[in-house]
Amino acid sequence: MKTVQCKHCGTRIGNDEIALNIKIFGKQVGMIRCYDCLANFLDCNSDKLRNMALFYKNTGCSVFLMKYTDEGVSNE
Repeated sequence: MKTVQCKHCGTRIGNDEIALNIKIFGKQVGMIRCYDCLANFLDCNSDKLRNMALFYKNTGCSVFLMKYTDEGVSNE
């Protein structure tokens, strides 16, 4: 796995942010953004995006079940 950064601001982003970008823009998304940059791009607030990601994750959306980064992985 790898560390993924927002292509706009450079913030380290997690699986849910990546999955939401894919859910909104499709598998061929060219630029992965953090919640704040994505909210700015979509002209909404980041809490709405976090709630949307939580909804999709809780309903079992397959995009949110994938592991895109090393987020939460222990090196023990």
